[in-house]
Amino acid sequence: MIPMKRLDDYLENAKTVAIVGHVNPDGDCLGSVFGTYRYLVENHPDLCVTPYASFVPEYLKFLAKDVPFDDTDGEDRTYDLAISVDASAKERIGAGKAAFENARRTLVIDHHETNPLFGDENYVVPKAASASEVLASLMDPDKISLSAAEKLYTGIMQDSGVFRYSSTSKETLLAAAMLIDKGVNFSKIIEESVINQPYREMKLMGEVLMNSVLCPETKFVYGTAPISLQKKYGLSSSELANVVVELNAVKEADVALFMYQYEDGTWKASLRAKCDVNVALIAKEFGGGGHLRASGFSFERDPEAVAGKVRDLIRTLKNK
Repeated sequence: MIPMKRLDDYLENAKTVAIVGHVNPDGDCLGSVFGTYRYLVENHPDLCVTPYASFVPEYLKFLAKDVPFDDTDGEDRTYDLAISVDASAKERIGAGKAAFENARRTLVIDHHETNPLFGDENYVVPKAASASEVLASLMDPDKISLSAAEKLYTGIMQDSGVFRYSSTSKETLLAAAMLIDKGVNFSKIIEESVINQPYREMKLMGEVLMNSVLCPETKFVYGTAPISLQKKYGLSSSELANVVVELNAVKEADVALFMYQYEDGTWKASLRAKCDVNVALIAKEFGGGGHLRASGFSFERDPEAVAGKVRDLIRTLKNK
């Protein structure tokens, strides 16, 4: 992955910059937004940079310690440049969506193969394991601080499944090694964001697994967390990111689906795959997106009906 331009080269004539990510931000999204923010403010002190994020899950709070992020839509601001990172489509942008739409110039940096290239300029690398990996390749390595490196490393590690997903490549490992060279305490980051989990989250996870459904004929497993279950353990939808990882660990399943409900009654679905079933194509059927091994979408209908349609799509994809 050898970029034609550095991230710095895209800043021409810009005095104000917005950085936005996707709805329901995960480790790669926040690592990308916050890592880009630190890189820009540290190397371009004349820039006015605003990072946007709708929220930061508890297990990723350490990423935001030196980032004054904005959780609004940004509709009252007009930026010279808006950078979208890790969002597979304009519709998937979360906080700062209006800021992106109203910007004088837009840049999209991503790794999702379903990305329709919705920016004025686009740098999308579908083979990359994460958007953070793409960003690390765009930045001047000599200008990456420890703070920016910690955020980008977290994004790479999270989206590559701690470097065990098949999307992990030589470039992924080289990018991680370069960031570790900056002094990143990688073992602490993995412990804080992957291994350590609050007891109540583990209790909820146990109940989801206990009530999950395994479909042996399609090697598909799915589970749900309605609002009632989340309230039982005093949790919110932003604290459930690790559940789909546990479902994906089921030996008898190639594809895992985790569906959890929001306060307004809508549902979010997270898909993971261990085989060659392209779950991005499945998510696309529901108006979502993602990449080969991990994708997601939102819906309002009955989760059992959605699981049934996903099962049928898996069967179709496996029979091709």
